[in-house]
Amino acid sequence: MSDGKRLFDYDPDTKTTTWFIPTDDGFQLYTEQDVSDIIEANKAKQSAGADYYKRKSCEGEYWRVASIPNIFVLKFLDDHGVNVYGDQDHVNATMRLLDSSDYRFLKTTDRTIV
Repeated sequence: MSDGKRLFDYDPDTKTTTWFIPTDDGFQLYTEQDVSDIIEANKAKQSAGADYYKRKSCEGEYWRVASIPNIFVLKFLDDHGVNVYGDQDHVNATMRLLDSSDYRFLKTTDRTIV
C-alpha cells in the first residue's frame, strides 16, 4: 500500500477496517476483515454434524449451510460476479463456490450443498 494510508473506519462488531489511500488521481478505499472467529465457529459447527443448524419454518425445513463474512460477500462479487443476495442463479453459484475447495471453510456443514 502507498504512503499516506489512513484509517477511514473500523466496525468492532464485524471487525472490519477500511483504509483511505490517496492516489495520483484521487483515492482508494481498502477494506479488510478479521474473520478468524467466524472461521473457527464454522469449523466447530462442521464438527458438530450436518444437522447443526436444522430449523423448521412455516415453509418447511431448512439448514444454515454457511456463515459468509462480509469481506467474502464482496470477494464473491468482485472476483466471481456472484451476488450472494441475488436471484436463484446467484444463489446456485454461491452454493457451487461454497462447495469448492477454495471456500469450503465458510460452510457450517460437511455435506455437499449442490
